[in-house]
Amino acid sequence: MKLLFKNAQIIDVKSPYNGQELDILVNDEQIEAIGNLSTEQAEGVIDLKGCWLTTGFAELHSDLGEPGNEESEDLLSGSAAAASGGFTAVGVVSNGHPHYESKTGVEFILNKSESLPIHLVPVGTLSKGRKGEELSEMFEMNQLGTHLFGDYKQGVSNANLLKLGLLYTKPFGRLMVHPENHELSANGKMHEGATSTYIGLKGIPVVSESTQIQRDLSILEYTEGAMHIASVSTVEGVECIRDAKSKGLNVTASVNIHHLIFTDEDLENYNTALKVSPPIRTDVERSVLWEAVVDGTIDCIAVDHLPKDIEQKQCEFDNAEFGMAGLEGAVSALLDRYEVSKELLQEKLSTVPRSLLNLPELTIQEGATAEFTIITSGSEQITAMGSKAFNNPFKGLDVNNFVKGVYVKGSYLSLHA
Repeated sequence: MKLLFKNAQIIDVKSPYNGQELDILVNDEQIEAIGNLSTEQAEGVIDLKGCWLTTGFAELHSDLGEPGNEESEDLLSGSAAAASGGFTAVGVVSNGHPHYESKTGVEFILNKSESLPIHLVPVGTLSKGRKGEELSEMFEMNQLGTHLFGDYKQGVSNANLLKLGLLYTKPFGRLMVHPENHELSANGKMHEGATSTYIGLKGIPVVSESTQIQRDLSILEYTEGAMHIASVSTVEGVECIRDAKSKGLNVTASVNIHHLIFTDEDLENYNTALKVSPPIRTDVERSVLWEAVVDGTIDCIAVDHLPKDIEQKQCEFDNAEFGMAGLEGAVSALLDRYEVSKELLQEKLSTVPRSLLNLPELTIQEGATAEFTIITSGSEQITAMGSKAFNNPFKGLDVNNFVKGVYVKGSYLSLHA
């Protein structure tokens, strides 16, 4: 079907049309023409006056429930939530049973993805069963296109396993590590500081992250492998990564949107939706993390969607599960909080995460793949939820910027007229 997007402000640093307000004619999954075009060429017309259109956003690491946690989310509901939130592709982590530790798990996600509205990319585990004892079948998974491997939410305690994993994946992939020393964070519920003392919750110290990052980077330097540090949340962590990059280490890093939006003071009312790992920290960390995004120390921004059902979250804070759902609403909250160039957002939410997931590069030019995220401004409330998750703190949020729709796999998906 030929669809014409009228009056779209194009945001793509690699396109000759960057910054211009033009019409884009798409024919199924391909861009056919860009310019001042007649509506007679199209079977459908969407007026994007006041909107900006960029290459499709990609979420680097999120849990979409299957297999094993379908009561909180499944691939269909998670895909719907992702599309609603502006994402045309999602890196799906292994957080249930059985794990994505061999080609069987990868094939499961890839086969399911074919019938879903967006692209799903399996993130394989580093170790079998996420136990941190024996390497998973990473080469076998790579043969099916998987490029990124990691034990989701599990800091690698076995230093030799990390060393072997980095050496093994040097020819074909990158390890994604979670920055947490579990011995130092044991029984912690939130960031260790004045707020945790005030409300009487056991804290998770900064040192539980900084020491893990320091050790992981030392092993990376020794092996000369490739590493991605996910969910960075501390000043010390940022400094370690900045230093590693200055040495020429092959390291990338990401920050979660909730670490850029909330602070530990938001937990004073024991909101279990904000109980996450790593924990939400202070305004000092939040400011430094954003500075690191802008200066390039942090390569990309993630949602880290981790859905939970009502039984796992509507309980005492100590007993609540860690994790926050956020595919719907997180991008709007980010756009409302920070004044940032649209080109930087394209880099952090599309270009870099797509590269890390080994997805084809997108550009907005004639003959290229048509895959877009469309953003607009105006008063809106985050209400319609495709996700099953109970723990989305953005639900009901009044915003001034929101996702109008996405175009992916030859279809325009939108909750808005």
